[in-house]
Amino acid sequence: MPVVEACLWGLLGAALIEGLDLYTAIHTTDGWPWRKKGEPAFAPYVVAVIIRLGVGMGLTAAFAASEQVAGALAAVTVGIAAPKILQQLAKQGLSHPAIGAPPVAPADPAPALSVPPQQPTAPETTTSPGGQIGAL
Repeated sequence: MPVVEACLWGLLGAALIEGLDLYTAIHTTDGWPWRKKGEPAFAPYVVAVIIRLGVGMGLTAAFAASEQVAGALAAVTVGIAAPKILQQLAKQGLSHPAIGAPPVAPADPAPALSVPPQQPTAPETTTSPGGQIGAL
């Protein structure tokens, strides 16, 4: 999926979750939430929405650029989940070792048991009734 297309799907996902949050806030406050005492004013609310949309779109772009997004539904899902994904990344950090890193050899390997090499043995031969010699 092209990164630009994924960004638009991620933006849609972020907008969907913001719309759901606004819907919930309207029903909780019985009106526009920024008009109620104790709720953020309109300007901070709009800034928060713009940041949330940018986070959803930006994280979806990163997932798409690293080929982690295969379709529209995946891009929408990343846009919706972007804040939670970032919280988990911040919590766990990015200091995990890379997958496929070469193993570290032990500093003092244990001595191997000495087993004498075996001498190869010649195949047994027999004489068949036709007088030919062959291996069993």
